[in-house]
Amino acid sequence: MEQRRYGDLVFDKTLLFAERGKSEQLRFTRYERALLKLFMQNPNRPLSRAHILDAITHTGSDISDRNVDFLVNRLRAKLGDSARAPRFIATQYGEGYVWIAKQEESVSAFVVIGPCYGMRHEPTAARAGPMLAGLAKALDAVTGQKHGIVIKPDWSSDANTSGSVSYSLDASLHEDIGRLHGAFVLRDGRSGQILQAFRMALASAPQDNEIRALATCIKDAIWAHRALPSPSPLAPVDRPLELRMHDAALLLSRAPESWQEAGAQIERARAANPDDPALAIMRGLALYASLIQVPRPAEEWEAIEAEIEDLVLGSLSAIQDNPLLVLGAAKLLFFIDRGHFELADRLAEEAFERSTAFAAAFATRAQIRMYQGDFVEARLLYDKAIELAEPGSEFLVYLKVLKTTLALAANDRAMVDVLGAELYAINPAILAKIGLFIVDPEAQKLPDHLEALLASFGEARAHQIILFLYNVSARHFHAAKHRENVMRGLITHMIRHYGEGIVPDLVGRGLRG
Repeated sequence: MEQRRYGDLVFDKTLLFAERGKSEQLRFTRYERALLKLFMQNPNRPLSRAHILDAITHTGSDISDRNVDFLVNRLRAKLGDSARAPRFIATQYGEGYVWIAKQEESVSAFVVIGPCYGMRHEPTAARAGPMLAGLAKALDAVTGQKHGIVIKPDWSSDANTSGSVSYSLDASLHEDIGRLHGAFVLRDGRSGQILQAFRMALASAPQDNEIRALATCIKDAIWAHRALPSPSPLAPVDRPLELRMHDAALLLSRAPESWQEAGAQIERARAANPDDPALAIMRGLALYASLIQVPRPAEEWEAIEAEIEDLVLGSLSAIQDNPLLVLGAAKLLFFIDRGHFELADRLAEEAFERSTAFAAAFATRAQIRMYQGDFVEARLLYDKAIELAEPGSEFLVYLKVLKTTLALAANDRAMVDVLGAELYAINPAILAKIGLFIVDPEAQKLPDHLEALLASFGEARAHQIILFLYNVSARHFHAAKHRENVMRGLITHMIRHYGEGIVPDLVGRGLRG
């Protein structure tokens, strides 16, 4: 028997307990569980006392026919039921007892459109039904056509503890002189917290673009809830801001290039709030994400870094009360490598001292210590962050990739191999993205797929990839030997394929110190 919901009660599949709402739990005795199971297997069927007694007792049992009424009444009391106005167990005089509770479907969806008010008014219902169906279809489309969007006019979050709903959308509708007026309230599915409200009025023949515009506003509000740093106290497991943005975009994007989705979302938000310092930092993080995803010409890279610098320095004084934004600013300042490393270090330490967001702070501080060459402290901080990361999450992958960079810089090949195996166990596709960057420089020949990949580049592409790894990772290390260690595997095998001239001058100078 799976978990079942009857009215306001959700019964565990073992029938050991039931939950009412999110705070009350009922526990059942052995005989009560047997009686519940019998009732649920025989809905709307009168069961005599003799039938109940035979079904729930066994040889040597001390329960008798006269105890059945007592047992039923005790179960009714636990369920909050009444013999005079029963919701669960009715008395069928002269015949026995009947389980009258209707099993309700638990809802699992990304967005539930419901409850829907105004549907008892026939003209409103006639107009609202097609509009809500169109809204559900539009939400499916704008969220990537991979999430469940369901319409439940009588839905109640309090009665849905057995389901899994990420968000709900209250809909209040009213038809008046040919126009359909709607007020929509987006809520968090777990807490019921109101996230945003929307108002619209549709003419007699609403256009698809009007409904799609509403769906896009709802999607943007969901993205903001997932991505924007919360003003409420942060949990120790909260991820860095760049990971919140990545996860939110990945959730709502139909393409794997989540950084493009993040950039588009931020630009829409900034169009409405151009002076918002939080959105400026997030714009910087989106630009950072674009740099680490796609190799770019040097002049384009420099222009993007200059924009990141302006965004961060222009917003720094206004974000000091939000540790996630401060940590994001610190990340950007040490990444662009424009002389702000000490400021980044100080910002990360101050954010850690003032914040409960330990995982995010550990991740940022670990990178700073790593680039300074303090590998012992950096590894300890990475391990602390890993302990707080959800198994299999993007955050865990992010941390293990960074720890692999540490192992490369420390020339610890054994650690590189262990972390490579751990990343493969999480997601085999990960190594396809970073495999060339962590190859063993002492290997005479790489696996066939990597050899084929190297051979397919051509000199221009190989040159660009070496410069990309240097800019994204190696250049941040203060010691030349650590920069060289990070680059050695890739450069060794690139030279084997393309010759000494394949290494860009900028990289060569950086590795020599």
